[in-house]
Amino acid sequence: MPFLDVERLKKVKGERQKVSFAGDLPPIRVDGNQVKFAKPAQFDLVLTNVGNAIDVYGGIKADIKVQCSRCLEDFTLTMDADFHETYYDKTFQAPGDSGEEWIPYSGDTIDITPEAQGTILVNLPLRFICQEECRGLCPVCGVNRNQQNCDCVQDDTDPRLAKLKDLFK
Repeated sequence: MPFLDVERLKKVKGERQKVSFAGDLPPIRVDGNQVKFAKPAQFDLVLTNVGNAIDVYGGIKADIKVQCSRCLEDFTLTMDADFHETYYDKTFQAPGDSGEEWIPYSGDTIDITPEAQGTILVNLPLRFICQEECRGLCPVCGVNRNQQNCDCVQDDTDPRLAKLKDLFK
């Protein structure tokens, strides 16, 4: 799980620190399914002391195991997501009504796991496609058309227009 050590950083206002590390993230629930990580996520972050808060921004690179929406084959999707959160020390007064959504922390470490998961979740594509050229499954026999061809006849006539087809016979 990704934790940030801010013991030294929180002592000096304006102090800035760059950190790069790999951290394991727990699976994320998406549409009733669990999306698992193929390997630890890579974090490249800049931490800045902005008074009684720590501003964290940078990027997250993660490889996740997903299933293609067209052919139903499992594959690994690599994604990059921008990360930006501000954490305030809850021993001090919470920030005012500035509209900011700051996150409380206590002690000398910040657990960024929930926010990292949320960042990845909102950056997931609506559909997982293994490759642009994916031909998917045959709607008649169900064979994966990326692996083999089938001789199924597909009637692509819209049932609402089927009567018009009879006019041309």
